[in-house]
Amino acid sequence: MSERNLEYIITHDDEGKLVKEILKDQLHLSRREISHLKGFDDGILINGGHVNVIYKVSSGEILHVTIHENIENSSEIVPMEGPLNIVYEDEDIIVVNKSAGLLVHPLKGHFTSTLSNHIAWHFKQNGETHVIRPVGRLDRETSGLIVFGKNRFSANSLNDQSINGVKVKEYLALCSGFFDNKEGSIDSPIGLAPGVKMVRTIREDGDPALTYYEVIEQKNGFALVKLRLETGRTHQIRVHMRSIGHALLGDGLYGSDLQDWYGMERVALHSSHMEIIHPVTGQKLLFDAAIPNDMKETLHKNSSTSDRQ
Repeated sequence: MSERNLEYIITHDDEGKLVKEILKDQLHLSRREISHLKGFDDGILINGGHVNVIYKVSSGEILHVTIHENIENSSEIVPMEGPLNIVYEDEDIIVVNKSAGLLVHPLKGHFTSTLSNHIAWHFKQNGETHVIRPVGRLDRETSGLIVFGKNRFSANSLNDQSINGVKVKEYLALCSGFFDNKEGSIDSPIGLAPGVKMVRTIREDGDPALTYYEVIEQKNGFALVKLRLETGRTHQIRVHMRSIGHALLGDGLYGSDLQDWYGMERVALHSSHMEIIHPVTGQKLLFDAAIPNDMKETLHKNSSTSDRQ
């Protein structure tokens, strides 16, 4: 077992509130986490003594919470040294700028050389033991920002932020074709393509999916586009942009009929910006990852072509 300790000093404004209200409103614990705390003698303490969740607090008291975590499953990810571009790390989260071509998590038949293996190695070198918990996902070919929770509480909080729209993610993509409208939205449900296991398509009975886009720069035949997702469907950006005639450069799955990918050897998609609320401190955190070299070089190689206005 491992543990994460949280402490909060009861203020005058908190006077008379129930412990469970403080746990929810001040420490941002979910109902599930609060229920988990009840199973441990040191789960919820006031001034060092055990209390239940209906205890009424008084100003100046110290609320101490111990979140116990079973780390037996941490050994499922084999630590393996490899490239790891850490953007931010503290006791609760780690944010990484993933390289293109790297799987986030081991799959059947591919147990090593993934981002999770490299993070496990990093933890091991620092004497830490954590279950590897990516929040959200990036396709193998997609580069950019992804966050991991270093404990169950942080991962659950970040997952909730993804579901309720608090977490913000923006992408940069190189999209084929000329955009008549420099910004817009695509509100089209996405589901599995009939008879194909991994391919998604627009279909009326699919899951709701909403993408906002803004053209940053247009070259002769393609554009650099910023995208923000309101939902997180598999291949959402690739499917949505293809549906409006602007498949991503290098996308052999959804843009295989393109004659020229301008030298891109993978899907030209990069997770460039992320906003989250820190699970413990409640502070808003903003992260950015610059456009990667392969996408930048594709832009520069074609800089001599005239933009259409």
